[in-house]
Order: sequence, then C-alpha cells, then structure tokens
Amino acid sequence: MRLKFFVLSCLALSVFSCKTQFNANKPKEDYVAPSIEKKPSSIAMTIDLDIPALEKSINNSLKGLIYEDNNLDDDNLLIKVWKQQDIHFTIVGNKINCTVPLKIWIKAGFKKEVLGVNLENYAEANGAINVNLSSAFTLEKEWKITTITTINQYNWTEKPCVNVIGCNLPIGAITDIALNQFKNKISSSIDKAIAAKANIKQTISDTWSKIQDPILVNKDYGVWLSIEPKEILSTPIVGTGNKLLFNLGINTFIETTVGEAPSPNAAKTPLANYKMVNKLTPNFNISTNVSISHQKITDIVSQQLVGKEFTEGKKKIKINSIKIYGGENGMLVVETNVSGSANGTIYCIGKLAFDNETKVLSVTDFDFDLSTRSALLKSANWLLHKNFLNMIQPMLSISLKDQITQMLASSNAMLKNYQIQKGVSLKGNLNSVIFDKIYITKDALIVNGNINGSVKIEVGELF
Repeated sequence: MRLKFFVLSCLALSVFSCKTQFNANKPKEDYVAPSIEKKPSSIAMTIDLDIPALEKSINNSLKGLIYEDNNLDDDNLLIKVWKQQDIHFTIVGNKINCTVPLKIWIKAGFKKEVLGVNLENYAEANGAINVNLSSAFTLEKEWKITTITTINQYNWTEKPCVNVIGCNLPIGAITDIALNQFKNKISSSIDKAIAAKANIKQTISDTWSKIQDPILVNKDYGVWLSIEPKEILSTPIVGTGNKLLFNLGINTFIETTVGEAPSPNAAKTPLANYKMVNKLTPNFNISTNVSISHQKITDIVSQQLVGKEFTEGKKKIKINSIKIYGGENGMLVVETNVSGSANGTIYCIGKLAFDNETKVLSVTDFDFDLSTRSALLKSANWLLHKNFLNMIQPMLSISLKDQITQMLASSNAMLKNYQIQKGVSLKGNLNSVIFDKIYITKDALIVNGNINGSVKIEVGELF
C-alpha cells in the first residue's frame, strides 16, 4: 500500500514538474496605407521695394544735365535743365512722391524779317525751380510693375528774368515746355530703373517653383516641409516706412513629415496670374506625421522586458524576445516568446492611442489574441490572469513629449530665417501639434496631426 502511494506521488510530481508546451496561431499581418487628409492653408508672402535704393538708382541715372533743347529754329528757344540736388522720395499709399530741385538755363528771343531786313534779338536767363512729382505703382496681371508719373506742382525758387527789346516773352509758356520735357525724362528714368531692377515676375516664378521642392527644416529630427501651391492672391500695393510692399497670399497644401525625405513633385504647378483681393486671411493648417519604426519600439520594449521573469504562484516563465507588427482592423500585435513553466509564443493585441496633453503613445484594450487564449486554456490557463498583461502593457507606452518639444524648438530656430534661395526666406513659428490619427504601416507607426503656427515667405528688397 505504501509502495503504491509512493509510486503515485512520484508520478504526480513528475507530471506537475514537466514544462508545458503550447502552440498558438500567429495573427495575420495586415496594413492599410495611411489616408492623410490634406487641408488647405494660406502662406503670406511679402515683396519689398526699397525706396532708398530706388532713390540711389534714379539719382545715379539722373546726374548733372538731364535735358537739353539745342534747336533754336523751331521755337526761338533753347533750354538746358540740370538736377541741382539728389531726389528724395516719400511714400503715400501706392505712390512715391518726390521734389526735384532743378536749375534752368534759357536762351530766348526773336528772329524775323522786317521790310526785307532780318532782325533778331536773343537773351539768356537762369532760374531755379522745385518740381513735385508723383509715381503711382501698379502690379499688372502678367506680374509686371508699371508706374504713372505726374507733376503735382512746381514753384520757382529763382525766377528767370528775360528782357528782349520788342518782345514780351511768356515765362509761363517757357516753364510749361521745360516741365513737359522733364516729366517725360524723369518718368522714363523711373520706369527704366524699376524694369531693370525689379523683375518681379522672375522672382515670384522662381520662388513658386522652389517652394515645391521638399524643404529640410530640421536636420536633427529629419523634419521636411512639403508645399503644394494652388493659387496666388494679391492685395493693393501699400507703403510703410521707406518701403512699398506687395502683400501676396499663396493658397496651398502644406505637409510636414518626420523621417526620410519625401519624393519631390513629378510635375510642378506652373505660376498663374494673381487674383486681386481686398484682404488676405491667413488660414494655417499643416498636416504633420511623426514616424516611429517598429524596430525602434521593439528595441525600447525589449530593453524593459527581455530577460525578465514572470511569476504566478509556483509557476515561472522568462521572456526571451518581443516583436511588434500590425494586425487586422488596425490592431497592434505584440509577439512574446517565453520559456519556463510554459514554452511558446504569446500573441496579444491592442488599440493604439495618443494623449495630446501628455504626448504619450500607448496601447489600450490590451488582451490575448483569440488563438493564444484558446491555446492557454488547454495547457497553461494560469497565464490568462491579468497579471501578465499588466506587466507587458505599461512597457508599450512611449512618451513623444521630448521629441515633439525639441522638434518644434529646433524647427523654429531654423525657421527664423530659412533661405530658400538668394533673397527669398521662409520665416515662421510652429506653436503646437495636435495629433488625431494613428496608422500602422509595414515598417512603422505613423502618428498624424496638425501643426498650429504661422509661416510666411519674404522676398528681399528688389533694388
């Protein structure tokens, strides 16, 4: 009897001391391509006409003698006009006003035949006059800047005195002739200076094309900005300080990505004519993606769990490896290989969630896969207790707070004055990010959201 009890005890001990092997079917891998909605945005774009530089350009083209009439036979009048001092502009609306100090030399008189005798009498006179001019700027549909220059008023600072015996010379008429000729001269000089210096169409066309190339705004985190412009708007030209400003708005789609450089646009959108509006309303929506590779998450979780032991009563298992991948219906699959009191691979599934306040990516509704649950029920049901899940789930939470904070900080540092090309800068400030979608791709988890902030393009002085 004692021998029988001893044998039964040994058999029982042998059975309970054996390691349990369980086999669960691996959940099917399934990935859905991210469907990222592009939201329209508006980028402010300013172009400056630097008035002091314009003054310098025009003053260089108008030096000394600026008009001369050498034909005495047509009207018995010779005129020479000199610029006495540099021209200085002031801005009113879309106009630049200037006062031009002139020195005028006149030779006038008469030449006629009386009773077969040729009589002539000419005299010379000098005077000085200040002429007030206005040049109105207009941006034409073909991106050409045109000006219309008019004389507002003039006043003599030194009125010429011409006394010719037998002829009363009208000073007013002489002045009108001189001013009309000078008006054409100064107007032509302004138009030529602008045409030569302010090739606004080429500047905007180059900028429009350049911004369609992916822009690396953060080298450390691989933050890329992709701009897809659709149309361009313009408000009337305005003056401020010593500049004339062209305020433009580019309606576009803007997207930022973190990781590899996005593919450049195969066919760039050509520059279209602008649409005139009374007001530009910034509407800033930038779609952004933060990508975290499966390998990176696996490495983080493995550092916390691989080699750790899980104990349930007298049962004990060791975690050998962990792997994650995407499953059906957007679920995250956690594959955990264990050995000890039970040997096999445990598959758990859960939903991904992101907390915008804490900036933590986590897994919710975490549970055993159905096949794993069925296998464990048959051979190792002690593992079905929540304790095992509670050990794994917290380790799947990953904080992105430092990454997002540093990404915004370093991106803002670069956006203080990011030069797209010579004379064209991208400036902006990224304030915060709100994430609302998570995608599982074959290689990574993609957290998608929108960035709040402002971005503008500044085209430097055209002179």
